[in-house]
Amino acid sequence: MISPPLLAQPKARVVIVGGGVAGASVAQKLGRSGAGIDVTLIEPNRRYTTPFFSNRALVDLKPLESFTHGYDKLAAINNVRIVHDTVIGGDPSDQSVRLASGTDLPYDRLVVAPGTRLITDQIDGYGPESELIFPHAYSGSSSHQWELLRQQVHNMKDGGLVVITAPRRPYKCTPAPYERASLIAGYLHQHNPKSKLLVLDSKVEFPLMDAMLEIWDEKFGDLIEWISADFGGAIDGVNNEARSILADGETIAPDVGNIIPPQRAGAIAQQLNLVDEHGWCPVNPLTFESTRQENIHVLGDAIDAGDMPKAASAAHQHALASAVAIKNILSGSSDPFPNLENACYFLTGPGQALVVGGRYRIDGGRIIGIEGYSSDLGESAEDRQKTARDADQWYTDIVQAMFG
Repeated sequence: MISPPLLAQPKARVVIVGGGVAGASVAQKLGRSGAGIDVTLIEPNRRYTTPFFSNRALVDLKPLESFTHGYDKLAAINNVRIVHDTVIGGDPSDQSVRLASGTDLPYDRLVVAPGTRLITDQIDGYGPESELIFPHAYSGSSSHQWELLRQQVHNMKDGGLVVITAPRRPYKCTPAPYERASLIAGYLHQHNPKSKLLVLDSKVEFPLMDAMLEIWDEKFGDLIEWISADFGGAIDGVNNEARSILADGETIAPDVGNIIPPQRAGAIAQQLNLVDEHGWCPVNPLTFESTRQENIHVLGDAIDAGDMPKAASAAHQHALASAVAIKNILSGSSDPFPNLENACYFLTGPGQALVVGGRYRIDGGRIIGIEGYSSDLGESAEDRQKTARDADQWYTDIVQAMFG
């Protein structure tokens, strides 16, 4: 007598919230893992504009479309499903999330990659309309803010003033405000040489500060000025009607104001009780599982990652490590934990770039830096051109890892 076939075991279900670097990367890694895991990626936008590298579009080095990508190739992977919706809540005890459409999605493992949210209540007078007057062009996955800031820079009157504000740490992509200042200063130097650019900084230093200040002085002279927190760079408030910024008791009325507010973990992380008193999500760095909620992994800019910075490269590393951990947990495999690395590239001008990066290990439940590297002061043009080429290759590789 032939025995009846065994009933097929249900596939493990992984739901991923957020289709940025970490979310898309872990979806592709799990989808291609061969572990037979059903992966559902929830992302409201059908196309994603990478915040990293989009500074180039502000000064027409490349169009924003070059940094905007769809999810079609990712959705074509077996076991991967893309749901364009918004998670509005969830029940960790019931292991489900609720979508704005009213659907409840159950999971065996939940991955939350929410990015950061802007903390605007620390800036007096800042409201929803402030984002239109002083665009941040820093947060979110759509291109609107970058398009708005680009338009303001290009339409600025002759001899006008641009102000860029940089927040206190931690925030995502720490070098990005200074790359932006360098690129916009280069554009103004060519098209509006009587203009002025101020960087108002809530810190007293920034990555590769000595190299960047040397470059600014050599290339732009008095066109650009960096004002640190100890000399009045920390902003206190804004006046939307007057289109002015208050810093250290002084009122500044820029023609273009790019205000980058402080940041904390994205809103859905707070709703799911993944956030600690410091505003970030603590995780077990061996699995990236939340230390506040079981069966939930948190990745990317939203987490407390120890010595690792908040950067696209770091978020991708979190995705690779968590994908291994989730596969091992759900399929009983024992794949090795990958090495943790990070590299941040930023342009100083067309075809010229700097880099800062490092390697990390897990020690005592923390991610600890063990080796760092960076561009040197006074590097040759050839060295910085090579770094720019490396940056372009890195972007190509990470987009491939995210979207296929």
